[in-house]
Amino acid sequence: MKNLVKSIIALGVFCMPLLLLQSLHATEKGARKDHGKAEAGDVRTLEGYVEQEKEFYDFLKKNHPLFKYEKDGRLVGKYQISDREEEFVEFGGGKDYAKKVNMQTAMTYRLGMESILDLPNKFVGAKKCGECHPAQYEKWSRSRHALVVRFPDEMVELPNKDLNAPLYGTKDLAILPKGITPDMVYAIIGTPRTKYGFLDAWLVRGTYHVEDGLLRDLTGRMVAGGNQHSKHWGQSLTPEMAKKIAEFVPGFPTKLADFGDSSSSVWGMTSYGAKYRKNMLFQPASSYCEVCHTFKFDFKSQKELFAALGKPEELRKHTINKGISCEECHGAGAHLVGARGAGMPSNCERCHQRFAYNEDEAQKDPKHQLSSYFKSACPSCGTEGSQAYFSEHYQKGMRCGTCHDPHEVTENDWRDSYTVPGLKKQCQDCHSAQSEFFKNNSAHSTHKCASCHMPVMMSCENFATIQFPDKGGFDNTRAAHIWKINVSPDEKTLNPPEGKGRDFRGPWRLTKRDGKPAIDLMWSCGRTSFSDGNLLNNGGCHSGAQSQLPKQLHFTDQKQIFEVVDAWQKPVKKGIKGLQENFTKLDPLLASSRKAQADKAQIQVMINQAKDIVSAIEKDGSWGVHAPEYTLKKVKEAEILVDGANAALTGANVTKR
Repeated sequence: MKNLVKSIIALGVFCMPLLLLQSLHATEKGARKDHGKAEAGDVRTLEGYVEQEKEFYDFLKKNHPLFKYEKDGRLVGKYQISDREEEFVEFGGGKDYAKKVNMQTAMTYRLGMESILDLPNKFVGAKKCGECHPAQYEKWSRSRHALVVRFPDEMVELPNKDLNAPLYGTKDLAILPKGITPDMVYAIIGTPRTKYGFLDAWLVRGTYHVEDGLLRDLTGRMVAGGNQHSKHWGQSLTPEMAKKIAEFVPGFPTKLADFGDSSSSVWGMTSYGAKYRKNMLFQPASSYCEVCHTFKFDFKSQKELFAALGKPEELRKHTINKGISCEECHGAGAHLVGARGAGMPSNCERCHQRFAYNEDEAQKDPKHQLSSYFKSACPSCGTEGSQAYFSEHYQKGMRCGTCHDPHEVTENDWRDSYTVPGLKKQCQDCHSAQSEFFKNNSAHSTHKCASCHMPVMMSCENFATIQFPDKGGFDNTRAAHIWKINVSPDEKTLNPPEGKGRDFRGPWRLTKRDGKPAIDLMWSCGRTSFSDGNLLNNGGCHSGAQSQLPKQLHFTDQKQIFEVVDAWQKPVKKGIKGLQENFTKLDPLLASSRKAQADKAQIQVMINQAKDIVSAIEKDGSWGVHAPEYTLKKVKEAEILVDGANAALTGANVTKR
C-alpha cells in the first residue's frame, strides 16, 4: 500500500493533478486483469500504465512483419524493444531520481488521461465539439495541432497526394521511405515545418524501410533507419548549403556518409529512432507517439482493436479523433457525456514540459534539481515548458495560456516551413518601457521581440552530426522559451556535462545562474535555422549561412557579436554612471542653495527631466541594444540638462565628457 501511495503521488506531481487521477481507469491490479479498465473509485498507478501494454506487445510480437523478416534472416540491423517502462520510468534520469526520492516518476514523457488501449471510451470527436463551439473549432482546424496526425489521402500539400513521389526537385526524396506504400501506413506524423514520419498498419512507429521489395508483400529486406523525411534537410540543408556552412564550421557534414548514424541512402531521408543499418526501436504508438501525436478509436474492446491491426483502412474507419483535438485537453466527451468533472484533464505541459534529472547538477544546485530534457547537444522538442519553468516569467505566474491561444496555435498558413503562433498577449503588452525604446530602433525596426529573445534553437530531430550550438545551429526548429539574453563574449546557453569536451555527442545541459538560464549572443543574433520565421522574413539576420547583409555582418563567432553589442552599451553605461554621480552632487547643492524659488524650481525641473531619462533607460534594461542611436541621444540630452542645472547652481562651465 505504501508503494502504491508513492506511485500515485509521483504521477500526480509529474503527470496530472491528483484529483484528475482519481477518475482514471485502472489500478495496477485492474490494469493486469482487464487491459487497464477501472472500477469505480480506483486510481491508476504509473506501474498500471506500464503493465497495460503487455497484451498489445504480445500480439505484435506474433504478428508484426519485423519478426517475420527476422525469422527469415532478412532484417538488417538490430531492434530494441521500446515500451512504456523505458519511456515513462527510465527516460530523463527517471531511475536515478526514483532512487533518490524513493518513488517512480514520469520525468520526461506523460500519458494523457486515456490511451488508445483504454477501450471502450467516451470520445465523440472534434466535429461534435464544433457544433456548439464553432469559433474555437475554426481556429483549431487550421492549426498544426489538428494536423500532426493525418491519413495518407489527407496530405494536401503533396502533388496528387502521392506519398512516394519525389519532392523539391530531387530524384529520390519522398514522404515515405523505400518499400513503404500508403496501403501499409495507418497515418503520417508531422507537418511541413519539421518532418514526416509514419505509423505503420500495426500502429508501430516507422523506424525502418524496405530494400529491394515491399512491406505489403513481405519481400526484400527490412533495414534499420532511412525512415523519416526531413524537409529541413531535404529542401534547405542541400549539399550546396552544407558546403557553405562547412566553410565556417569545420567538420560539418557535406556528404551522405558524413551524417553517420542519422544518414540514409537518400539526401533528406533521415534515420530517426534508429541508427542507419545498425539498430532501431521497435516502438508501438502506445509507448511514445500517442503522447503528443495522439489519436483515439471507437472500438468497444481491445479484441476489436487487435483484429483491425494490419488493416489500415479498418483502423482509419474506427478513428474517432486524431491530432491534438478538443478532448485531449477537455476530456473524453467533455460536458456532452457528463465528462469526469469540469476542468482540463490535460494541458500544454503534457507535451511541452519535458524535464530531465542529472545527479551532478542536482548536487551542485539542490534548489534547482531538474533540467530541460536533451537527447543530444540541443534541447529536445517539447521542452518549451521546462525551459520557461526556470525563468522569472514563470516565477511571476506566467503560464503557456498567458500568451498563447490554445486553439489558434498556428496563426499563419500551416504549410509554411515556420510557425507564427496565435498569441493573445504580446511582449510589449507587459514590457512597455522596452517597447518605447525599440520603436526608435532604425536597424531592427522590422523585427519582433521574439527575433532576439526567442531564437529557434530546439531540435525535433536530434541529429548530432549537424548540431553545433557554439555556431548557433543547425538542427533547430522550435523557439526557445528562456527570454533573458546573456551579453558575454564566451558564456554559452548550452554546455556539455562538466568534464566533457565541446565535441561531446551525448545529452548537453541548459546552463543556469541562480537557477535561471539565459540565451547567449550566438543564438540570439547569429543562429542559422530554416524553420525560423524571424530569420526568413528578415534577410537571414546575421547568420553566417543565411544572411543577406554585407559580409562583415555575417557573424560566425560569439565574440564578433559581443564586440558590436559592447560598443553600443559602453557609452550608455558610462553616461548613466556619470549622470548618477552628478545627481548625488546636485541634489544637496540645490537643497542648500539661496537662489530665488523660481530659479530653484527651474533647476529642479532640469534635474527631474534628466532623472526621468535615466530611469527610462534603466527600465529598458538593454543599455542601448533596443535602440543604439536613440538611447545614446537620450543620454546626451540628460547630460545637457545636468550641465545646465550645474551651471545655474554654481556658475561653472559645461562639464567636459
